[in-house]
Amino acid sequence: MSDEPNPQRSTTSLKIVDLEIHVSDRTLIAQTNVEIAAGKITVIVGGSGAGKSVLLRTLAGLLPSAGDTIRWTGRIEFGSDHHSRQTNSFANHRVGIVFQQFALFDELTPIENVQFAIDHRTDRKKPKLQSAGEWLDELGVPKWAPVSGLSGGQKQRLAIARTLAADPDVLLYDEPTSGLDAASGRKVAELIRQTQTSHRRTSIVVTHDYDTLLPIADEVLLLDSIEQRLIAVPQQEWGKIPERMQPVQVGGRDRSDDAKNTIVTRVIETTKQYVDSFFVVTGSAIVAAVRLPAQLWPAVPNLRWGLRFVLHYFRLVGGPSAWVYVILAGLIIGFTSTYFTFRFLPFRSYTQPLLIDELLASIGFALYRILVPILATILIAARCGAAVSADVGVKRYGGQVDALKTLGVPPRAYLLLPIVIAFVVATPMLEWMAYRAATMMSLFTFVSNHPEIGPYYWQQHFFRNLTSTQSRLFIGWGWVLGKNVLCGFGTAAIAYYRGMSKKDSASEVSRAITSTVLWTTLYVLVVHFIVALFEF
Repeated sequence: MSDEPNPQRSTTSLKIVDLEIHVSDRTLIAQTNVEIAAGKITVIVGGSGAGKSVLLRTLAGLLPSAGDTIRWTGRIEFGSDHHSRQTNSFANHRVGIVFQQFALFDELTPIENVQFAIDHRTDRKKPKLQSAGEWLDELGVPKWAPVSGLSGGQKQRLAIARTLAADPDVLLYDEPTSGLDAASGRKVAELIRQTQTSHRRTSIVVTHDYDTLLPIADEVLLLDSIEQRLIAVPQQEWGKIPERMQPVQVGGRDRSDDAKNTIVTRVIETTKQYVDSFFVVTGSAIVAAVRLPAQLWPAVPNLRWGLRFVLHYFRLVGGPSAWVYVILAGLIIGFTSTYFTFRFLPFRSYTQPLLIDELLASIGFALYRILVPILATILIAARCGAAVSADVGVKRYGGQVDALKTLGVPPRAYLLLPIVIAFVVATPMLEWMAYRAATMMSLFTFVSNHPEIGPYYWQQHFFRNLTSTQSRLFIGWGWVLGKNVLCGFGTAAIAYYRGMSKKDSASEVSRAITSTVLWTTLYVLVVHFIVALFEF
């Protein structure tokens, strides 16, 4: 890597004006005014719980000013730009983040990760600084190896390459040496210094590992948990930083309160929390349903990448494993509907010769219009809804959703819209596969039990209530298609929004998957019930 600064790269200063951050009822940062110099490495240190991560996410624009838990006021200005974030001052300025967990797109190769950033850089009218391959060569990352197969150091270098390729004005590092030994930490610190020297980005490093990162710092800011402010530390006082990094003290609970917390009180409080949570979730779901059509409006920044995500989710929803799943279901429903209808027919020896043609017609009608659509869409909702919710949930928990935002991409463009397209296309396709499997199994079952009649008789009567001389399409095909599309659309929306809900732990990803299975299957049953009131 060259140590010569890039003369063509302009630098941008960052100015924090009257910033206050509140988490619930606690003040994390009181009124703070700080200017971060352009083209330098500024290290922000602080004790555990002081709010370093919240501050970083605020500087990156990942937190709304009036969130449910976190609220902030003030202005964040770039260079000579004196407009606050609330008035969209970041429209022409981008903040890139090298996330602590890297937030790489696992479904893409390293070169595709970097190319994605290049294709979504700040100003696409300007020529790109380097090609994706050149970025990877500069930072020593394999181009085509699976991301999951890279070492921790290679993933970190890939994360830096991707962030730089997006051409940000300010570069943030979130705990870059977390979990590393001393030797590895020093290598990361040197990499940050070399990157800043070569590419002249205004760099902000948020860390608690001051021993490793202070040697590369040009300036140091202390997030003081006592004064609740961001304070500039003169270089001659850097040695005193350990004494000033006080962890946030959480007040203990008075044990005398335990006697007051009777079982009845705790039950009431727990019930209140569940009721509040229910109405919050229900209200959010209603708002999301109302806003969904507008959010689906095609606003894809890059058509090629949009199609790439559509294919990714189509493979997840309608791939070969889903074919096997629904075909087996079709075979089962085709066998049971045909075999047990004739097997348990009352007074079989008398009624079967009289009713066999009507029974075949009824089975054919029920399979096409009722049984297969219900079974297939329920199975699709459970299996595919869970798969998509897991995919989105992992992206949310692993930081890939935040990575999309820092690259200027609204998550709905490459997640929600492709997911809806995948479900709307795949659900009718999979239901048709299940129906064809059911008809073949019905034919096989009937011929096996009535060899003296043969397949022609089955075909003549099985489709009798579904065909007409006026159309080559089955009677009621519009109803079946409509139910499939409605079920696919709703399943996609539920899976996306459950996956996109806040994820602070892996267990919350699991809970989102479970709730997705519950709500999607209930939604599908309600759709079939309501449609049946008008269909028949």
